[in-house]
Amino acid sequence: MNTTIKTVKKRFISSYKRVKSTPQRFFSQSLGLQAKLALTIALLPIIVSAVWYAKHLSLEQQKMHQSYVINHDLIIEFSAIKESISALEKAQKNNTLLDSPALQNSINKKWKATRKRITLLKNRLMENVLVAQWQQVLTLSPTYNAHLVNYSALSHELQTTEKLFHRALATRLAEQRTSFSDKNYGLLALLLILVTLFIVFSLMLIRRVTHQLYTLEHTIVQLGNGKYVRNIELQGSNELEKLGQRLNWLNEALQHSHAQKDSFLRHVTHELKTPLASLSEGSSLLQDTCMGSLSGQQERIVEIMQGSVKRLNTLIDDLLSYSAASHPLNTQQKKSLVAITTDLKTHFTSQASNSSKKLIWNIGQNSAYMPYLPCKIILIQLVNNALQYADQSIRIEVYSNENTATFSIYDDGVGIDPCELANITQPFFRGQHSHNHIGSGLGLSIVAESVKHLHGSIEFNPLSPGTHVCVKVPVRGK
Repeated sequence: MNTTIKTVKKRFISSYKRVKSTPQRFFSQSLGLQAKLALTIALLPIIVSAVWYAKHLSLEQQKMHQSYVINHDLIIEFSAIKESISALEKAQKNNTLLDSPALQNSINKKWKATRKRITLLKNRLMENVLVAQWQQVLTLSPTYNAHLVNYSALSHELQTTEKLFHRALATRLAEQRTSFSDKNYGLLALLLILVTLFIVFSLMLIRRVTHQLYTLEHTIVQLGNGKYVRNIELQGSNELEKLGQRLNWLNEALQHSHAQKDSFLRHVTHELKTPLASLSEGSSLLQDTCMGSLSGQQERIVEIMQGSVKRLNTLIDDLLSYSAASHPLNTQQKKSLVAITTDLKTHFTSQASNSSKKLIWNIGQNSAYMPYLPCKIILIQLVNNALQYADQSIRIEVYSNENTATFSIYDDGVGIDPCELANITQPFFRGQHSHNHIGSGLGLSIVAESVKHLHGSIEFNPLSPGTHVCVKVPVRGK
């Protein structure tokens, strides 16, 4: 007994697993095969129902036509019997006067044929009420002797039967028409249900495929934003699984390329920093006259050397910042905007003391937590850029609400030419007013890259005089 129960239980579990995995097996097929199977599953019942409905409609129409023909024949037969009885009544009255045996024999033969027709007509009737009424007609109809017929009573009975006869035939046709209409409505309702199921099934299939495409789009957007994952798995059709394998390969290739780029920049900047440090130290020693006094021409050469060293240092730092701005891991460390702006004030304190330009800080009650390095890079680059072009002062405003952090930098410099706005964030682009300033042409590119990585926006608004740069970054919590 226990063995039987275990066997039944195993079979039930096995059947349940097969049924449960059926949708997964279906959606793991190719998209083309899914579409063909879906159309077959959905349209086959509709086609079968439509063919069956057409055959049923043809059969019902044949039945209706047959009923009309039968009713027409019954009406003609009834009229013929009625006319025959009327003719026999007249002949019987005439023979009563003539008293002709031959004529009476002929009348009896015709009566016998008429009574036979009455009997046959009764057998063709289906309504019980009509059959009972027609039996009354037969009761008034002797079998052989026409002179024994009570024609007056028979005529009255035929008149009564005629009304009932026509009413019964009309009722029969009406019932058949009603039955035909009911069946039509039922079949149309069935077709409507099947079409509705087809639409629902199609919408489910479209929703499933659309969900797979949304998953694919989300994965591609993640790769585009530099959010590399260890393993990409796209579940669904064969095409999506193959595409997932290709994306996995692309993910690994991008990770490797990004790592190579970072490694290259680190090594190059390190190799450049070492000789630059030596050049800077050497030029400083020459300028301090440790090796003796310099002529005016020599001092000019040393100043050019120091300017070039400073420019190369700035370029190297900007390259490192540009690389850091596009690195996805740099968005993981977060600090409050208060802490970020405090670090910025400390960073620019020494520069402000050596410059005649005034920094004005307007810091709100900023409790929002933001990615530390990208936000710091954005503000440092914007303030550095403003320090180069401002005339007297720079105003820095940092504030936030529940959804957005806003950085606004105002300067009173020469401003930006409107025709340069389209290219101003391109790497190494330098405007017409930048030739007299030391810079790499990467500052605003670094800002734009950092803002893009934080899914924010940047605007350049002309002032009179100067420029207003506004950066808005979404707040995403701690």
